[in-house]
Amino acid sequence: MENFSSYFLPERRIFLENISYEALRESGAKAKGKQLGCRDSIVAQLRYPVGIRIIFNRRLAFEPEELFELSVSFGADLRFDPEKRDLVDWKSVNIAEEFRRGFPTLAASLNARCTLLVAEITASAGASPVIPLPAVNKRPENI
Repeated sequence: MENFSSYFLPERRIFLENISYEALRESGAKAKGKQLGCRDSIVAQLRYPVGIRIIFNRRLAFEPEELFELSVSFGADLRFDPEKRDLVDWKSVNIAEEFRRGFPTLAASLNARCTLLVAEITASAGASPVIPLPAVNKRPENI
C-alpha cells in the first residue's frame, strides 16, 4: 500500500500494554547448555471507524526452560484521518505489514521501549542487563 501513513492523523498515543515476568528454577545444566531466545511480534487490530491499535511484543525465554520467562508489550493507537478513512477496504489490508513499512520510526520507538524495559527488569537483581539487539536482515515474527 502506498503512503500508508497518510491515512492517519499525526497524533498518536503510545502505552505500556503488558509485562509478564516469571522466575523459573534452574535445571542444574551446565551454563553452555542454556540458550536465551528472543522473539518479537507485531499484532494489529482494526478499530473501525476510529483507527488501528498496534501491539509490539518482545518475549525472552531460555532453552531449556529455566531461570526466567519475560514478555514486554508496548502499543500505539493511530487515529484515521476522517477524510481518507473510507478510501480503503481496511479488512483486506495486512495492517501489521503496512505498519512496519509505513511507520519505521514508530516501530523503532516501540522496539526501543521494549528493549529498555527488558534491560531494566533483567538487571533488577544485580546481574548485567539483557539487551537484545535486532537481528540483521530479519523481520520480526508475525509480520
